[in-house]
Amino acid sequence: MTEYKDVYVERLYENQGFPALVDLVLPEHHRILDVGCGNGANIYLLLQRGHESIGLTLSEAEARLVTERGFECMNWDMMSEQLPFEEQTFDALLFSHVLEHLPWPEEVLKRYLKLLRPGGGVYIALPNVLHLVQRWQFLGGNFKYTETGTMDRTHLRFFDFASARQLAESCGITVVQHFGVGQCPTGPLREITPGLSRRIDEWTSRYWPSVFGVHIVISGRL
Repeated sequence: MTEYKDVYVERLYENQGFPALVDLVLPEHHRILDVGCGNGANIYLLLQRGHESIGLTLSEAEARLVTERGFECMNWDMMSEQLPFEEQTFDALLFSHVLEHLPWPEEVLKRYLKLLRPGGGVYIALPNVLHLVQRWQFLGGNFKYTETGTMDRTHLRFFDFASARQLAESCGITVVQHFGVGQCPTGPLREITPGLSRRIDEWTSRYWPSVFGVHIVISGRL
């Protein structure tokens, strides 16, 4: 039987990074470990903002690509009980859409918190399995896995707005910010008045994050 990690050996997640999460990283959190770094897009964003960042990924393909792009990256199985660095090595940890891929995210999160220095920060992004579009699909009896997105076939755990916070707090993290990032369906209005649509997106995600937030964002500290 194929182990979960075999799925990721040559898998490559191409994306533009997640500025909404990276923007939360405090200036004093200089040295960052990007756990599950994908193609290195968030590492690039962090470097642009003056931080030092190292990537960690289970995918050999991603590790090669990130290294080729000139960033520091380590090929590592995050479910390993051994940590890849000495304790209290980093100022902050970044988990951008990675915890949902792990069979026991609580164990991994608790273990990696040991890498933080006193006062360290934790920045987490998770997909919201109960955002409006997904709710509608569930209501219609549609529960189908996809190659990417909320129903990515490699997702092993699913979170809504409340359970994402519970995950962080159960690991001893003090939540500082907790909000949703997403879109409100505005139809043709999005093309006619994109600025207004963006404001509507921000407003609905702020006040109804469990419904309109496609992404759940959490920043916290020990």
